Amino acid sequence: MKKCVLILPYFGKFNNYFPFFLKSFSKNTDYDILIITDNTEKYHYPQNVKILPYTLDDFRRNAESKLGFAPCIPKPYKLCDYKPAYGFLFEEYIKDYQYWGHCDCDLIFGDLNRLLTPILQKDYDKIFAAGHLTIYRNNYDNNRLFMSQFRGRYLYREAFLTDKIYAFDEDYRGKKYPDSLNIHSIFLDQGKKIYSTDMAFSAAPGKAELTRAAYQPSLRAFKREETRKSRFYWDDGRIIELSLSKNSDALQRREYIYIHLQSRSMKPLKNIDSEPIEIRATSFRPVTKLPSNAKEMHVAEMMLPNTYWLRFYGTKILRKLKRTLKSLN
Repeated sequence: MKKCVLILPYFGKFNNYFPFFLKSFSKNTDYDILIITDNTEKYHYPQNVKILPYTLDDFRRNAESKLGFAPCIPKPYKLCDYKPAYGFLFEEYIKDYQYWGHCDCDLIFGDLNRLLTPILQKDYDKIFAAGHLTIYRNNYDNNRLFMSQFRGRYLYREAFLTDKIYAFDEDYRGKKYPDSLNIHSIFLDQGKKIYSTDMAFSAAPGKAELTRAAYQPSLRAFKREETRKSRFYWDDGRIIELSLSKNSDALQRREYIYIHLQSRSMKPLKNIDSEPIEIRATSFRPVTKLPSNAKEMHVAEMMLPNTYWLRFYGTKILRKLKRTLKSLN
């Protein structure tokens, strides 16, 4: 059997760095992606990326047929609550895989083959807790566990029958979701074998600099780490963070299975064939090599302001203007 397939329903226009998303995934030969989409734009799809032509109405009809009730999906963004059900809703497409998962398309992948595949070999039922990438063992019972009761409630029905975001796909305990009514709680309640260590760099929303928001299993919450003087690279299929050491000129090196550029308006990469590629706060930049010492990090340049907030509010204003013009027509 094949190791793992990631399921990605996406309706509408992909982000402007989608080609980089595809390129980064192409290096991971142990993995496939099934992209379920109505987008007909021409992209260079690698061999391990499969396309299933599908509309949002198709998704609604399929979900209603298999769930036995009409789900509430007013807009594509609501699909985040349905992620734990993908293995059930698209079961006929994933029969040849040991594991399936869901992911977002605002990721740049690192070396899944080397870092993640060994974890798949340890028979976990669920791997990770974040909505942007979670993996499940592919079997009949596991694919239907999302329909289990939790504290006398069927959370999936609550999530699928409201037009509000329920956060069913992601574990988070905080002011907005104090009761952790999500798929992770169901797996814990059922005594399933779970791997919860966060191996990704998820950029915290609302921070101009690339600052990690890491999942803390003991707290069951995402906590923002201290912002480091770092540079990030995609190099030979790996996501590398190089940061300045406080006590020496040596660089600290960290590696992640992917970087998540959540809510970031990025200037696209002009030459997708470039390598290595530096991943900045609002852009991608080809480089000839990675820094080997503090001097090559160009610290003064790192201290300059970036265009994060300009692009953030510019995007919001543009979207609002488009909605206004559309309502006038």
